[in-house]
Amino acid sequence: MFKEYRWGKSKIIETKVPNPEDWMPELLQNFHQNQDKCVYSHKINGRWENSYLPIDLVPQARIPIRYARDIGVEKFTRSLCMIYNSLDQNESSTLPFWFNSSMPGESTGLHDHAHLAALSGVLYLSCQSKSGNIYFHLDGLPELEIMPEIGKLVLFEPWMRHGVRANRSSQPRVSLAFNLQPFPLPSVGL
Repeated sequence: MFKEYRWGKSKIIETKVPNPEDWMPELLQNFHQNQDKCVYSHKINGRWENSYLPIDLVPQARIPIRYARDIGVEKFTRSLCMIYNSLDQNESSTLPFWFNSSMPGESTGLHDHAHLAALSGVLYLSCQSKSGNIYFHLDGLPELEIMPEIGKLVLFEPWMRHGVRANRSSQPRVSLAFNLQPFPLPSVGL
């Protein structure tokens, strides 16, 4: 089942990943067990915004990212590829996938991924009611909000400015975010 939002000149796709019970608990467990190995990119409001782990510590991340690539090819009609390691060998904080763990009261401000990707996505691994909607902002349009739900995947154009409302639940909200690259990869900067 897909839900497609037309927003401005683009679209946002919402869907559920297949068979999350087969791999998502292990992915979440591996994330929690390896938090001491995370590399972080930046702090926002006193918390680390993005938690990066090498793919060999969270191999199940391949499953939803591959699924997102296939959906992106079909629904956005573009050639995409998955990359699990940084294109810049000196920067471990530029991995094309990362985790966000937001405690109650925490939020994420408006940002985009325009210079990093051909398509972006987020998958909700752990969340409750009121744990903070993702929202999209485009001047001149009402903001579009999508409620998190375990197993929900949201795909969007990387230039779309988006943020996450405050987590008003009693538990952390954990998501896997990622960027898909154009295929073939541009040779600039490689």
